[in-house]
Amino acid sequence: MDARCPECEKVAILDDDVTNVKCPHCNFEADYETYLEIMKDQAINMSADYIPDRPGI
Repeated sequence: MDARCPECEKVAILDDDVTNVKCPHCNFEADYETYLEIMKDQAINMSADYIPDRPGI
């Protein structure tokens, strides 16, 4: 199964047991729970950086 690497943003590999994520491109490796926390933090940061392009706000 594929996942997105949080470091290089290329395709990382999620093992069949859904316990480990490893990126062959940059050698990122983490257990699945840690990976989810990293990706959740990145999503929160992206949403905090979003500034809507609407006048009057």
